[in-house]
Amino acid sequence: MVGVTVTEEAGARAPVLLRDPRRILPFTVPLLALVLTGLVVHTGGRHIDLEVYRFGVQAWLSGGDMYGPLPETSGHIALPFIYPPFAALLMTPLAVVPWVVAWPALLALSVLALGGTLYAFARRLWPSGGRGGALSTASIALPLALAVTPGYAIDFDTPVEGYPYALDPVLQTIEFGQVNLLLMALVALDCLVDHPRWPRGMLIGIAAAVKLTPAAFVLFFLLRRDYRAAAVAALSGLVATAAGFAVAPRESLAFWLGNPTGGVSGSPFFTNQTVQAVLVRAGVDGTARTVAWLALSAALLALVVPVVRRAPAPLALVAVAGVALLASPTSWSHHWVWVAPALLVAAASAWRARSAGWGLVTVLAATVFVVAPHRLGLPRAGEAELGWTVWQQVVGSTYVWFTALLLVVLFLRWRRA
Repeated sequence: MVGVTVTEEAGARAPVLLRDPRRILPFTVPLLALVLTGLVVHTGGRHIDLEVYRFGVQAWLSGGDMYGPLPETSGHIALPFIYPPFAALLMTPLAVVPWVVAWPALLALSVLALGGTLYAFARRLWPSGGRGGALSTASIALPLALAVTPGYAIDFDTPVEGYPYALDPVLQTIEFGQVNLLLMALVALDCLVDHPRWPRGMLIGIAAAVKLTPAAFVLFFLLRRDYRAAAVAALSGLVATAAGFAVAPRESLAFWLGNPTGGVSGSPFFTNQTVQAVLVRAGVDGTARTVAWLALSAALLALVVPVVRRAPAPLALVAVAGVALLASPTSWSHHWVWVAPALLVAAASAWRARSAGWGLVTVLAATVFVVAPHRLGLPRAGEAELGWTVWQQVVGSTYVWFTALLLVVLFLRWRRA
């Protein structure tokens, strides 16, 4: 396969300490156990999106309408099920077991998925370290990505001083009981594992059949001229979607023809960190907003073309993730879990090149996604975001500005590489 082989980073040597996991694991495993204990205490088994998954699947299994009104969650709000029937099929095991089994199971799967993602990135960033080096690196990065300070759980109306410090997208995914870490792992493994035992592209196809956004990562294959993997991704996505039609034909028609996700597209809500959300909050309406969104998305896509074609695979992959998140109509703050491997890429680049620039990127990115400036007490009740001042627009959309600026810098670096 052209452009996606482990040898492209073969000159990168892992730090000596990371080459033998026996030196690291006695410290990182207890640290991970401590961090996971903190997460469980912090969330208290309250995961409203997992509740919605269960409500939707249970309605379907009992002959009801999974896309109709569902019961209130423990957060005292009723939310719709907005996933295709294929996703409901995969979520069925979490819906048929008791709650006390479901949420720990999803938490365990999410932690394993994040660990697998970090391992896959580390394996490509420092191939000379081998599997042991990648395991050591992932064992350090994983508890750092999951660490959380004491603070309140999910409650958007609580004063900001009570909010915990953590890598916000990862914490939000765990808090809500979301599937973002699982989907990210499918994409990362599909793109980064050398000589996979499955047809490359299959995992992205499956992920895209669960949630459409992962389909954007076919761009990684296309720009790196791996057309076979792109075709496999498309075919596997179609097969998975067909499986959804086979088990739930009525619901499949309702989902694909009824647009159940339309109500959240382009939401002005403060945690929606996308180009379209910025335009909505700035008061750009109608055709002008659509044209501006398409033009800006096309410009962002143009920025990453040379990066994806010429940069090492880990950096190319997080660049595609950045564009996918920015261009999507809706990218809630918990969708931005790609910051975890992106920080690993930035830190590795700083180490390998002894680069102050990459070191600065690492520090700034960690600061932005830990502080999560959109949570800093900005008006947000009753679509108050539509009345934000200029400085509130800047602070409230920091994920967007920071990522767009970083894509510009990467473009300038790789356009003539």
